[in-house]
Amino acid sequence: MQTLQSTQYSEGSKWNGEKSCDRELIHLLGHIQSHGILISIKEVDLEIVQISENTIDFFNVPASEFINQPLSTLFPQSQIDILTSFLSHKDLEIFNPTKLTVQIQEKMYEFQGIIHRSNRLLVLELEPLSVDTDSHLGFYQLTKSAAVNIRKAENFLEMSSLLAQEVRKITKLDRVMIYRFEQDDSGVVIAESKHEDATSFLGLHFPAADIPVLSRELYYKNWLRHIVDVNSPPVPIIPINNPLTQEPIDLSFSTLRSVAPVHIKYLQKMGVAASFSISLINDGKLWGLIACHHLSPRYIDYEIRKACEFLGQIMSVEIVHRHEQELKKAQEKIKIVQARLKQNILKSELAIEQTFSQDGESLLELVNAQGVVICLGDHISEIGQCPASGCLSPLISWLKNKPQDIFYTDYLSQAYPEAIAIKDIASGILAISISLNYISYHIIWFRSELIQTVDWAGDPSKLGLDLELDLDSELSPQRSFETWKELVNARSLPWGEVEIQAALELRGTLMLAALEFSQQNLKQEAERSEVANKAKSAFLARMSHELRTPLNAILGCTQLMSSDESKVNGFLEYVNIIIYSSEHLLNLIDDILEVSKIEAGKIFLEENEFDLHIFLNNIQEMMQIRTNAKNLQLLFALHPSVPQCIKCDERKLRQILLNLLGNAIKFTDKGYVFCRVSLGKASLSSSKVIIHFEIEDTGRGIAPEEIGNLFEAFVQTASGKESQVGTGLGLFISQQFAQFMGGFITATSSLDKGSLFQFDIEVEQLSSLTNPEVLVSEEIDIQQDAIAEVESKQTDSITNPSSESLQILLVEDNSFNQMIALRFLERLGYQADCATNGLEVLQALEHKSYDLILMDIQMPVMDGLEASRQIRLLEKASSSGKKVKIVAMTANVMSDDREKCILAGMDDFICKPVRIDNLASLLNQFS
Repeated sequence: MQTLQSTQYSEGSKWNGEKSCDRELIHLLGHIQSHGILISIKEVDLEIVQISENTIDFFNVPASEFINQPLSTLFPQSQIDILTSFLSHKDLEIFNPTKLTVQIQEKMYEFQGIIHRSNRLLVLELEPLSVDTDSHLGFYQLTKSAAVNIRKAENFLEMSSLLAQEVRKITKLDRVMIYRFEQDDSGVVIAESKHEDATSFLGLHFPAADIPVLSRELYYKNWLRHIVDVNSPPVPIIPINNPLTQEPIDLSFSTLRSVAPVHIKYLQKMGVAASFSISLINDGKLWGLIACHHLSPRYIDYEIRKACEFLGQIMSVEIVHRHEQELKKAQEKIKIVQARLKQNILKSELAIEQTFSQDGESLLELVNAQGVVICLGDHISEIGQCPASGCLSPLISWLKNKPQDIFYTDYLSQAYPEAIAIKDIASGILAISISLNYISYHIIWFRSELIQTVDWAGDPSKLGLDLELDLDSELSPQRSFETWKELVNARSLPWGEVEIQAALELRGTLMLAALEFSQQNLKQEAERSEVANKAKSAFLARMSHELRTPLNAILGCTQLMSSDESKVNGFLEYVNIIIYSSEHLLNLIDDILEVSKIEAGKIFLEENEFDLHIFLNNIQEMMQIRTNAKNLQLLFALHPSVPQCIKCDERKLRQILLNLLGNAIKFTDKGYVFCRVSLGKASLSSSKVIIHFEIEDTGRGIAPEEIGNLFEAFVQTASGKESQVGTGLGLFISQQFAQFMGGFITATSSLDKGSLFQFDIEVEQLSSLTNPEVLVSEEIDIQQDAIAEVESKQTDSITNPSSESLQILLVEDNSFNQMIALRFLERLGYQADCATNGLEVLQALEHKSYDLILMDIQMPVMDGLEASRQIRLLEKASSSGKKVKIVAMTANVMSDDREKCILAGMDDFICKPVRIDNLASLLNQFS
């Protein structure tokens, strides 16, 4: 007898440490089970080309004697005629089984013949004829009776249990299980009927690798699989290769197909001697198996097997029907809830979130959730059990980055690890999302953690069968089938198909409601009003501070001038400060007006014809005054291809260039400022051209992290803050103007090397001006000498203070306001040391004790509020018990600013502009 062939594997497969029985091509093993005979026949001439080696056991004739012999060697002509009559039919299954008689020398052997086609051959399988064949009609009656009994089940689980009982009645096997595949291809025994001596597998879970992909495919192709004797050695087919294909014959549809060694050992571990399975197929997919075990070898006659197959097909249809029934019941329940929600949403005059909030129970009942959050734009409403706001906001932000109409999971912490902190409330979520008119709408349902114990048939942490390679190179399952319990946490009850569909339908209703409210403009107007109020408050607070800072210098100087008897000493200095501060105030007002026009959409292009060459010359003359004062080079380069006469918005172009050039000069201490003008890329319009502008400097540069926010309103670079001038509106306005004119300003920069700003504008090219006129440059009275004189005067402290005077520390980062305050104190007979930020205050207190600190609030490095808190902490830690008096002297005068100062530990509050008589009253408290 030919030796057992080694197990076949897929082409190119190697172990490489990965052990998977998916690699085993179990339909090409080249062996059959020993209880029958397999014969491969050429259909053309009925020549035997392959046969199983066990003919010696049945006929006492070696298998090799039948190879390349006619079929008549085995069957009489009458039997061959019967088989030949089948061959004109495409489907041979309808003739199975056929009673056949083998005649060897005068001896007759009766078999059941089962025939099918494979790899261009006829495959005839012979199984011994059952002695009680005449009684098989009773099994069909039993199948019909079983189906009737099963259909009486009230629910799905009862139906599954009855199915297991009825199959066991028919097969008389020791254990019958209903095995359902899960979404991850693992399996669970949901029903069982067994002999009292058999171990129960009810409720056990089996890893997906226990039934590999190829095995599942074969179960889908074949309704039945029967293993008669697990311990019987397999019988080789000779020759092993199909002579027509030179490959092992495909036994996918063979009833005698042998069993892979790994599966044999798997069943032996379970104590099983024979097995039988019936496939349950639902909607084109393998739904599960009716898995049967017997503790001793057991042959099931073909007729009984077919009766079970028929029952399996009926029950597959019944499973679909029962599933649809339960689905329909759930849908009817949900439709009632949904109809109520839809009616309330579309007919209510209330806002959407109010409508949902009033019918919160229906919203929860819709998908069987414990909590729900309604997120409409920035407004969030909560119903039921929801995560705390600190955890909820990041979750909503995470969901917004998932552009999906619906998102659901019963294991949130796997997709969003931060959710492990809220697993008690939100182990599972179901979310629907809508984006409409730049507003995001989300409804997020939550399910709490459902801690469950899963019983596995072996350790689930090991891969399926825990395959290992034995010394004889066979696959071997090394797993005990003792129940292994695994605790599953951070997971919720899975979202059902009905619930997911209900959420999707509600999304459609929500979309209709959102559109309705959008058309009526109710929701949008409310949101605009809320946003406008917040912006208004922030804007007023910022403007109050920005306006009061220069006003403090202006009014301070006028107070000093009015009380100056000489009217000569320092008069010019005061005048220059007033001029500079007034100009700053005027520029600020102009910028605010421009921003308000931009935000209100009331900005328009006001195009006019002008000579670009003269225009640029005038700009250069204006800027030359400022560069000369700083000993900088100002260079203008105009490419010859740039047209001379153009038509565009001259005023906006002038403002862009003045702002960019002004910034370049302001932040450049040496080197040059270079303006280049050239022709850009071709315009889409034949009558227009693109003009490209570049402003380059060798100044301080801009940090990389500041480039991204450079063109936002009220944003200043570190250099801008140090200069103590500007509002952070100039670049914002310039960018808006550039975009209005068809361009976009970009910036590149290197710290301590310089910056480059570039932009394009689209203009109409003219051959000449319609009304030529001399363009006179705007005169800007910079008062450069006066400003330079002011900027050069930095007052650090008043020297030689009297030992008997009040010890005062003045904290002010604005040099003008610092000087004014010092002059006020001098007029009142006091002297003071100076600091420009909170950190300097703390450093000063290490070396000197003060009676009074006049503290500004908004300062770089450390603001006045934080400095006050630090001072009070230091005083508590000190044993001296002395407490310095801290008075806020600030331009922050909004309603809550005074409260913030008191909470930070300050004693009093003086608002800017500071009045000298108010300061005198404060100081008199120490006299």
